[in-house]
Amino acid sequence: MPSPTTTHLPPPKSWDEFEDICADVLKCIWEDPYVVRNGRSGQRQQGVDCFGMPKHLRGPSGKKYAGAQCKQTDALTLDVLQQEVEKAREFTPSLTEYLIMTTAVRNARLQESVRIQDWPFDRVHIMYWCDISLELSGHDNLLQKHFPGWMKRTTTEEQVLNKIHTSQPEDYGYDADTSVLLHRSDTALRIVLELGEESLGEFHEPWVAGFPDPHGTRQPVYIYYGETRILKVPCVCVDGGRCVIPFPRSAIDLTITPFHYHVGRILNYHVSKWDFDFALKTASITVRE
Repeated sequence: MPSPTTTHLPPPKSWDEFEDICADVLKCIWEDPYVVRNGRSGQRQQGVDCFGMPKHLRGPSGKKYAGAQCKQTDALTLDVLQQEVEKAREFTPSLTEYLIMTTAVRNARLQESVRIQDWPFDRVHIMYWCDISLELSGHDNLLQKHFPGWMKRTTTEEQVLNKIHTSQPEDYGYDADTSVLLHRSDTALRIVLELGEESLGEFHEPWVAGFPDPHGTRQPVYIYYGETRILKVPCVCVDGGRCVIPFPRSAIDLTITPFHYHVGRILNYHVSKWDFDFALKTASITVRE
């Protein structure tokens, strides 16, 4: 039976839809959830439709950007590619890598020409529609978003919670303005620190008073997959907001589940100034088997 991994997906009919697909694919292959499309229709784009900061370019030398041009065409030529590269030289800040993403079929002669050319960037690469299709096939959320007819969504609550339990804190990007942690390789998965009335409510239990600042406030945390709320994890901001700790079982049973411990590790890796294990020790909270 044909599947996205064995049969090419149909190329999109509109350039706008193609650019949306390219931006989502780049978020995955560049491991940058903040890849965005460049400007809007009618504005000068310097040969760049999407840009971001790929993980493989990050390092102590500072920010390095990559840009992509999305070409919805049946055939791509070296002349056209060179023209787009010349435009991209004007992009600010300067690009380190440049990628052409196209609906055209793969062309070995053009690929060779690109490999042997001298370019103003460290790397210039072509990603054909067959390559884009293959990348899409590995991400159910992107298939569901852009090609819903190709698959039936079967992600279960258990699968979502297991993905969180087996993930690492560095697998998430954190937006401090919205208090949202976004899974880098599955952007449908979000951990959200709710900012509202409930998060302002004071929390009084003896274990909170053991911190230098004895005041605590409630901090509801929600796990979403897409637009579906999967689970609420009630937490407390302790020591003046320096650490976020999931509720223990009760005021006298100071234990949390391994899953809640893992969520706490993820939260505090990004949003707090405390070592989470040290905070638990200060509160006399342990992880139950």
